[in-house]
Amino acid sequence: MSDLGLLTMLAVRLRSRGTAAVIAETVVELHTGDGADLTSRVDHILAAAVDDGRVRRRGEEGRHSLTPTGDAELNALLAADLVGPDRADAATAYEAFLPINRRFLGSVVGWQNGQVELEAFLELIDEVVPILGSLTELCARFGGYAPRLVGAVSEAVDDSAWVDAPGLDSIHTVWFELHEHLLVSLGRTRVDER
Repeated sequence: MSDLGLLTMLAVRLRSRGTAAVIAETVVELHTGDGADLTSRVDHILAAAVDDGRVRRRGEEGRHSLTPTGDAELNALLAADLVGPDRADAATAYEAFLPINRRFLGSVVGWQNGQVELEAFLELIDEVVPILGSLTELCARFGGYAPRLVGAVSEAVDDSAWVDAPGLDSIHTVWFELHEHLLVSLGRTRVDER
């Protein structure tokens, strides 16, 4: 499968129940090569995955999710994509991410209770940016997260919904996606973190 195929399946996983437009947008965020005609190519790959049963499409809006076959294929592709020392380095970056992630989750709860200011998220993002830098050196698809987090913070200065609104590319939305991307890339689950 092509790199674009891997990214499309990964986007379905990261944006489960996303429309074709959301899946294509996510692929653009993950993609680092030539973006010419990317949306139509992703649409073609997504349609083929629906046709052969790797992706399920439901509802009038066309919400997508991986089937067990698609999930197994994505896991195999990601395992083959990040191997040897690169996989070990990614696991080290993930371990460095975990304590920051725990503080992030506490900050989200504190924000929702009116006990945390936006500056707390800025500090956490400052801590995670070097980790993202090392991950991006290993695998370019991690390169979009730092700019997206910074962009969400910029929006949050004027509109607090950009901290945790699920319908926006908010700080929480981007962070959650990053976390899921790390987990699936390393073949782990959130249960493993407990």
